Amino acid sequence: MRDTGVVISWESFCAPFRQEYTPDSFYNNREREFDNLKQGNLRVAEYARQFSSLLSYVPHVTNQERTKRNKFLRGLRPELFRMVLAGSPVMYAEAVDRAVDIEESLMEVQNQVQLTAGRSFPSVPEVMPSFQSPQVPQQSNRQRYKPRGKQFKKRSNSSSSGSVSSGGSGSGGGVTVDSVEVII
Repeated sequence: MRDTGVVISWESFCAPFRQEYTPDSFYNNREREFDNLKQGNLRVAEYARQFSSLLSYVPHVTNQERTKRNKFLRGLRPELFRMVLAGSPVMYAEAVDRAVDIEESLMEVQNQVQLTAGRSFPSVPEVMPSFQSPQVPQQSNRQRYKPRGKQFKKRSNSSSSGSVSSGGSGSGGGVTVDSVEVII
């Protein structure tokens, strides 16, 4: 190589170099890859890196800030897309920053939930108290309460309000509350 004293810029070198040594199919494939790019299971930062690296192959998007921002937003996962869009980012860089911040805050919440769920708390035994009238002793061979038909019987004598009594119509164990007998 000879020094001719002519200074050329990097862009003026790259354009003819790429045109000469890079086939059109390569650019077409990168453009298709860019068009199909979605965040999927990627973290936002990794999605943004891939997005930026493919931008150089789609100059019609690179120079259009709004188009670039919209394409990036549409590639985000739906729940993240809605949250970032709610902040109305104007520029592509602003959309990326918001998406990264929102994803990090969501991950913090998720980690807190997992930490809380992972802790072992002393177990509290579950005890099902069986209700019975205090005057009626519990029988060991007695079956659990199974509602059949009418569960409440209206009593005819309503001498006092709020009164509670036990016994009743010989049904074997009932409680009367405000003139309604509960059959147990």
